[in-house]
Amino acid sequence: MTVTLKDLAKACGVSVGTVSRALNDKNEVSAETSEKIKQLAQSLGYVPNRAGRALSAQKNLSCIGILLPSINSPFFDDMKRGIDEAHREFKDLGLDVALVEEEGWDVDAHLVAIDKLVQRGCKAFALCTVADERIKQKINELSAEGYPVLLLNNNIPGTQGVCFVGPDYFKSGQIAAGMLDKCTQGKRLELLIVMGLKVHNGHKQRVEGFLAELTRRKVDFQVVASVEGHDNDIITQQATMQAFYEHPEINTVYMATGSGVSGLGAAIIANREQKRFVIACDEIYTTRELVKGDIIDFVICQETKMQGYQCIKKLHECLVKPRGSVVGDYICDNLIKIRPHFE
Repeated sequence: MTVTLKDLAKACGVSVGTVSRALNDKNEVSAETSEKIKQLAQSLGYVPNRAGRALSAQKNLSCIGILLPSINSPFFDDMKRGIDEAHREFKDLGLDVALVEEEGWDVDAHLVAIDKLVQRGCKAFALCTVADERIKQKINELSAEGYPVLLLNNNIPGTQGVCFVGPDYFKSGQIAAGMLDKCTQGKRLELLIVMGLKVHNGHKQRVEGFLAELTRRKVDFQVVASVEGHDNDIITQQATMQAFYEHPEINTVYMATGSGVSGLGAAIIANREQKRFVIACDEIYTTRELVKGDIIDFVICQETKMQGYQCIKKLHECLVKPRGSVVGDYICDNLIKIRPHFE
């Protein structure tokens, strides 16, 4: 008699989904449960019918279209690795992925990219884009036509997306402020805030959370300057050095974006005779090196690889569930990392 996933689930007292995840080595199942399921599968002679699944997939292929502003932005490297991992896992279940990459947050370029994905016949979309009325209209049009649209990494209020996968930016800012307060212990803070784009909803929420928590804690501070680096190293360096020149009293820097951090580091190194407390966001190679070199004091990280994985998983869920089914958000953890994490 052929042993099925349903048989294993009944024998183990778990769901079919749990059995499937355990047999595919997914970390969402505890090690103890996973081992129990694998041992039972072996003892009962369970053989996965991957050939049959692959044949079925070929007949019912659905393509997920993904837009990332990832050209010349190493922040997205781990996210793409998560997308690739999920693609390999779900390909046998009839899922394909089409990725379009853009440089930066140009609205016209993003609209063209979305149209390309539509023309390729994509059935669902994961979009990392910017809040703009034309972008909102495009998302709502796709949703009205029955396409699941997931907002990835940057949520956009006023849109009809099925869910959001990304960090709690406001909380990220709160965490940065709380750590800063404990590290500086009542010192007067003359703040420089470095943003990527002031219209980027996530960057704005980080700054809002940061300032709200400093205020709640009654920290003695003032924002001396706020600059926009456009997620570009050269622009970030120039804007930061200009702020240091005009306001030599700056003793604290909060960078609310991960892109452009090389420019921030270069500006600090060029002005290193002035000691400043520096907080950055998002873990990439350059950020790790700057923390190791004591140029950045700590970094608030987000789980970018998991975001890539979860966007595929949730859109697959949308495609197999009845239309209109609720698919919950995935909010990743904010992680504080200091020099010993990278050594």
